[in-house]
Parts: sequence; structure tokens; C-alpha cells
Amino acid sequence: MGTLLNALVAVMLACLASGHTIVRSVYVNGVDQGTNVGIRPPAMNGPPRASEPPFIDGSDSGTGSWPIKDLTLPDLQCNIFGELPAPQTIAVVPGDIVSFEWGHRNRGPTDDIIETSHKGAITVYISESPAGGKDSWVKIFEEGEYAKGQWAVAPKLVDNRGVHSVKVPARLKPGYYLLRPELLTLHEADVAYTSNPVRGIQVYTECVQIYVGGNGTAALPKGVSFPGAYKYTDPGIVYNLYNPPAGGYKIPGPSVWSGAAASVANPPLGAKKGPLTYTRWSTWVGTDRTVTATGAGGLTKAQYNPVWPTQSAWGTVVNSKADASGRAEPVHITQAP
Repeated sequence: MGTLLNALVAVMLACLASGHTIVRSVYVNGVDQGTNVGIRPPAMNGPPRASEPPFIDGSDSGTGSWPIKDLTLPDLQCNIFGELPAPQTIAVVPGDIVSFEWGHRNRGPTDDIIETSHKGAITVYISESPAGGKDSWVKIFEEGEYAKGQWAVAPKLVDNRGVHSVKVPARLKPGYYLLRPELLTLHEADVAYTSNPVRGIQVYTECVQIYVGGNGTAALPKGVSFPGAYKYTDPGIVYNLYNPPAGGYKIPGPSVWSGAAASVANPPLGAKKGPLTYTRWSTWVGTDRTVTATGAGGLTKAQYNPVWPTQSAWGTVVNSKADASGRAEPVHITQAP
């Protein structure tokens, strides 16, 4: 009876479309950098529903808020179109607190962030720019089940209105980096995606462009590659949330780097900057890896073959200054001409 009940619950959860989420904004020391600033937003992995409005005020149709399930795709690195630079980069210094704000439909006070059935872990990785090289991703944060039935994604992330934070590692040498926040949700992870493509672990991730200032000298150690860091045989990839094995959940991937800063609580957050709703993508990538774009000439189609840049082209720091404490204020980096 219990097995049947678990199966019925799993089927019901699989039907819930309201669980999708995406990083909407980034804060530095509690200061909002602005909606989508510095973030490489993913394209939709499938066409938007024709009946939906042009702005996302009640549905996730047409946004890139859907999870990655195929662990062999390059999308696992920074999601679909993650190889394309954002027009701005966020300036930080070692010790700054970077907060990621996730959301489902918008940045408003009634957004449900992610379906509460989507329990699972949160990780954050960092890579020097340009990312995409072998073994460049270093884990600087992870949190899974911190008490029985209490998970980092739900209820904690939901209760915190979609916000979790990390510190920029102490003495990290200056340069361009990507931060990769990630949610690993387990509500359908009782089987591997390769065994049942309508199920499997759901990975939500994006990349945020930062420039680390200061005079640090610490270099990142050898990391892992995406794809490659996660395997379908990993116990943290296949996990029955409703009938868990003895010993609890093991978060997949490497250990947290010893040079990473200690975990921090979310700081007080200032006013949100930018629109609270979002324009839909006019471009999407299907399961056949075909890019479909809508434009003045109608639909165009091309095969999706992401090519990562071999050097950074994110521009230079402007208007950098320190406050009374000596900490650099958050500033934006403008795109180089």
C-alpha cells in the first residue's frame, strides 16, 4: 500500500507545473543590482504557449525557468545559452556577501518561488572566466537536509523569499569569474532520467558574471567539469525522497573548497531595482536541440551547438569606490565596445 501511495504522490507531483524557478536578481551586501543584471538568463527549453500574455504575470510559459534533467548536456554548465555573456558584470571584493534571488513568476511579494514539494539541496560553484574549460568549477557552498524533512530548497529557500547567500572567498585574486548557483530538487529523483525520461532529478542553474577586485593572491584549485561532475550512478542523483535510504542524503559533486568562506545568513535586503515582471523569450531550444527564434521575418531554425568564448569580453570596471569601512561599493561593469 505504501509503495502504491508513493507512486500516486509522485505522479501527482510530476503534474505540477508550478515548481519552476529562475534567478531573477543578485544582491551585493544587501544592495540589489537590478533585475537580470549580470545574469545569463536561459532561453526556454520548449515553445511558449500561444495563449499566454507577453509578460510573465501568471505563468512560467515562455521563460527559461524549466529544469535540466539530462546530465550529459552542456546546458548543465550555465543552462541554455549560458555561453552568451550578459551585458553587465557585477563588481565585488573578497568578503562581500552575494545573495541570489530565485523566483517562479515574478519578483513580487506573492510569488511562490518554487513548489514546496520540490525539496532538495542548494550548491554554489565558482569558475574563473572564461568558464567551460575542463575542471574549472569549484564548489564554495552546499546545503541539503539540515534537519529531518527540512531541506535547503523547501521550505528554507521558500521561507526566505527565494534568497540564499555566499561570501566571496577571502583573498581571492582579482579577475573575472562566474558564480553558478544551483538547486537540486528530488521530488522525481527516485529513478534516473536515463531509466525514465519523464522523471529524474531536476537541476535549476544559471551563471552570474562577477569581477573580483582588491589585492588578493589566492587562486582557485582544480575543480570539476559540467557536464561530468554528476553521474546517474551517484547516490545524490538517484534518491527516493519518500522512502529515503539509511544514512540520509549525500549531495553530489565535490566537497566544498577549504578556501571558501564560511556560510552566512542573508543580510538585510534593500529595495528591489528593475521590473518585477518579465518579457518572454522569443527564442527556445527543443528536445531535438533545435533553436527556434521569432523575428520580423517569422520563425528561423538552427541547431544548438554552444561554443564557449576563449577569453573574457565583459568590459572594464567603472565608478569603483570604497565606503567608509573600506569595502568596495557594488558597481556595474560596462560592456566593452
